[in-house]
Amino acid sequence: MDDHGEPVTGADEADRLKALYDMGILDSEPDPRFDRIVRTAAAVFRCPRAAIILIDADRLWFKAKLGIPIKEHPRAGTLGERMLRRRELVICGDLHADPVFEPLVRDLPTVDVRFYACAPLFTRKGEMIGLLALGDPEPHPPATPDMAAALADLADLAMEEFNRDVEAAATVARRKLDEQRVHLALQAARMGEYEWDLAQDRVILSDRTASLLDYPSGLMSAEQGERLRNMVHPDDREVVTQAIKRAIDETGLYEVEYRHVREAGSPPSWRYTAGVVLYGPDHTAERVIGVTQDIDDRKREEERLQALLAELDHRVKNVLAAVQSLAVQSARRSGSLDSFLKTFQGRLKAMASAHDLLTATRWRGAMLSDIVGAELGGLAPLQTRWDGPELFLTPRAASALSLALHELAINAVKYGALSVEMGRVDVAWRLSPSGGFILDWVESGGPRVSPPSSERGFGATLLSEVAGRELGGQVEMDYRPSGVAARIEASVHAIGERRSTDVAFEAEHVAGQILAEFSPASPMSGSRTDVAGLRLLIVEDSVLLAMELEAGLTELGAKVAGVAATLDEAMGMTSLALDAAVLDANLDGLSVAPAAEALRSRGVPFVFATGYADRAAPMGFDAPIVRKPYNVGQIAAALAQVAKPA
Repeated sequence: MDDHGEPVTGADEADRLKALYDMGILDSEPDPRFDRIVRTAAAVFRCPRAAIILIDADRLWFKAKLGIPIKEHPRAGTLGERMLRRRELVICGDLHADPVFEPLVRDLPTVDVRFYACAPLFTRKGEMIGLLALGDPEPHPPATPDMAAALADLADLAMEEFNRDVEAAATVARRKLDEQRVHLALQAARMGEYEWDLAQDRVILSDRTASLLDYPSGLMSAEQGERLRNMVHPDDREVVTQAIKRAIDETGLYEVEYRHVREAGSPPSWRYTAGVVLYGPDHTAERVIGVTQDIDDRKREEERLQALLAELDHRVKNVLAAVQSLAVQSARRSGSLDSFLKTFQGRLKAMASAHDLLTATRWRGAMLSDIVGAELGGLAPLQTRWDGPELFLTPRAASALSLALHELAINAVKYGALSVEMGRVDVAWRLSPSGGFILDWVESGGPRVSPPSSERGFGATLLSEVAGRELGGQVEMDYRPSGVAARIEASVHAIGERRSTDVAFEAEHVAGQILAEFSPASPMSGSRTDVAGLRLLIVEDSVLLAMELEAGLTELGAKVAGVAATLDEAMGMTSLALDAAVLDANLDGLSVAPAAEALRSRGVPFVFATGYADRAAPMGFDAPIVRKPYNVGQIAAALAQVAKPA
């Protein structure tokens, strides 16, 4: 209520109450500091009653009091309620005789004092949260200015103490929050902390560190560092010792990875430790504060990665060696450069298709049906048929069988059943009694067959070696007059473990894409390679591939307007007068998408060239894709499909 009894409400009252509640001082424990303030105020004014009052929404709560038997009082109908509106220091010698205050207390039956004095308690933002009040049933003579100043000072002192408590509580809360954050961070990082008192030769391990080191927590003797050294694997102790010694003597900091000794029979696990050395006034090292982290999973992952890199290096070198061998043997058996290129590119494509199928299964292997389909499906889909149980081959067997089937298919296209429209190739496979598989290749309806000369070509040699070494079996060739028949037998070691559903789906997807790529309806099947007169942009980060493309497309009559090896170069050439472009999807680790978007905005069509097994257009662009390894004819066919010469 105001001076005339109107209720105290509205936004100001809400702000005042919020300030009071935010301080967290309501219903707090008694405090001798505030008791002294109350006693001092009572002594200054010679009053039997005094209190520090906090004004809540519906009550007056006494933080400290003298001569008042209760802890709180209803707010309504009190002088404290009336003083909220006045918001000023008040000293009245006799409420009943004072013309200003007599009307205020006339209807307040709870007021049983004649003398009354109060000073408001203001927060730093000016909200009034309470009073320092005094009362006496007997009237008092007028107060002196010094007495009024003393009352104001005591009220300010009370607020200073309240603010100090609030700040201290906030500091404690922040510290607890920081500790909780540190605890959560250390817990999430699987990290613990420790302290090594060098002067006292004592070490303190936190619970987290003790758990990481399989050691009791708490304070213990460091035993001149031996207790800590014994937690380290013998092979790593010298490294850890020297790192800490160098930190103490020179750098003040250390960090080192080491293997931690665990209980007998358990393999060592990896830990990381880092610390800072604290020095005394004379620069003598006094203590070390550090952290320990469990890095066992990371080290295992690093070891796995190193193994994968070694395996990748091995596979790459094997692939390069295989390609080199294919090139040499193909050249040795070819009568012309054109014949060599066609033979070599076909064999290389067979290797690439097998590689894609293996990549789809994360190099676990490939389905035999997918391998057959990838090789035969694009050659003559109406003249080939294959059937057999679902067999999952190892990576080595899959690569070998892909090459073997390629040789049989190429011979069939050149000289056998697939060289005429009425010819047919049937492929069937089954499990063998030994646990491997037997695959039969039978041609019919083609030209009459006669056995080859005594000199065996590379294709026949490849078939024999593939079956004998890579598949652990043998190849039988039968040159029947009605058509070639071949039987490939593989050992049980060619059969791999069954793949998961997700991997199976991906492999089927890849196999289907390979078939689609080489189907007669595919734009990359070579149905149209007319690029004469087209103004082309080549974006390729491999110098050799770029040179091959430029030379090959130029021979076909195209005009190469520019060749870019980097994204910046490509962006600079997108404004040229162009009819089409061929874009390597990845330029030294950067996506070619910005250049593709720039070309699309100008209406310039393009095709992607990529070595990635995923057949989806990179970055979501609706553009044809030619997979590496490719030949110039495939690129030309794709460009001719999309380009519209000016």
